[in-house]
Amino acid sequence: MSTQDVAIFPLPADVTPEVRETARREIAKHTDVVGEDAHGIQLSGRQLGKTGPIWHYQYTRFYAVPRGFLAAGNDLREGVKVAFAERAEDLAAGFDNPAVRELIEDELRFRKVIA
Repeated sequence: MSTQDVAIFPLPADVTPEVRETARREIAKHTDVVGEDAHGIQLSGRQLGKTGPIWHYQYTRFYAVPRGFLAAGNDLREGVKVAFAERAEDLAAGFDNPAVRELIEDELRFRKVIA
């Protein structure tokens, strides 16, 4: 991965300051946050894929980051959820709902990130 790879985790237009801070804090545990604007959080990494609505997740995004792989999703009930894994194959395990895990695995297979 290039040291200049920057990806954006989008935030909804009506995001609260608390949810924004939680997203920034949770993403920063696993990669550098390099910027932020009204539309999202810029992070050190490369976007690998994304999904649309499933269960009560409005969307999820997947990234290759310097130390592994990151998934972040906007849960309509609980706010932004972030999962990290050293291997892409383990990324879906960071989400509780089996349907969400399956969709993440399918997207990573479709993008040829995992076999």
